[in-house]
Amino acid sequence: MLRQTKKYLGISRLSTINAVQYPANLVTRMLFYTLFISVFFCLWSAIYQGGEVNGYSLPQMVWYLCFTELIVFCCRSTIYNQMNEDVKSGAISYLLTRPCHYVFFQFFYSLGEMLVNLLCFGLFAILLAAFYVGPLADFSLLNVPAMLLSILLGITINFFLLLLLGLTAFIWEENTGIYFVYQKFIFMLGMFIPVEFLPQWLQPIARVLPFSYVAWAPSRLVVAFSWQAFWQIVPLQLLWAAFAIALAYGFYHLAVRFLQGQGG
Repeated sequence: MLRQTKKYLGISRLSTINAVQYPANLVTRMLFYTLFISVFFCLWSAIYQGGEVNGYSLPQMVWYLCFTELIVFCCRSTIYNQMNEDVKSGAISYLLTRPCHYVFFQFFYSLGEMLVNLLCFGLFAILLAAFYVGPLADFSLLNVPAMLLSILLGITINFFLLLLLGLTAFIWEENTGIYFVYQKFIFMLGMFIPVEFLPQWLQPIARVLPFSYVAWAPSRLVVAFSWQAFWQIVPLQLLWAAFAIALAYGFYHLAVRFLQGQGG
């Protein structure tokens, strides 16, 4: 067990080193991130002429957008695109022969990059939100560990759902349509607008699906933290994270039987 742990930690350390070797990539993504937040700040400033909307003030909405974008855009993994390319090129044949489980290799290799992005973009998101609307009211540093736990769980759920979608390429080489649908669920159930802004009939459905626990749930805790909300959100995030991991693990062993080698 200790040997396996060291092996996977070594994989994460390698990906961390690779992530910090290309600072230009970080700068480019920060510029795009700034542009996106700036556009939505102008949009929501116009909407909020009348005051609060569904319990969110303008500062809360800007902070909310900064953190949903942090989770979904800045800390996302490229695992889906990479897996599709590996299957189409035939490189997957070499990856499957490595002396470690394919699913956990992908997770720990992506973990280093995601943590680097979380640190860099997390600080940048705080500075950007503070620049536009100032600090959050009633914010307490004592709640940061609980918020960070929820953010990490959201990133984990998103990663393993993307990994699960990527594994469908083992069976169907062209699976872009599935990814497109998943992306729209993430966008509409928490990334662009909070769940509270959805129609009343849709809100209960959104709260039981995993998509809203990727971006909405952790961002909601950031902008309006309460321990009551924490105990409502985090157990469900843990449940969905465990389910996504188990589903990806099980589907891998099924899908690998259908894999056909490509390339040379």
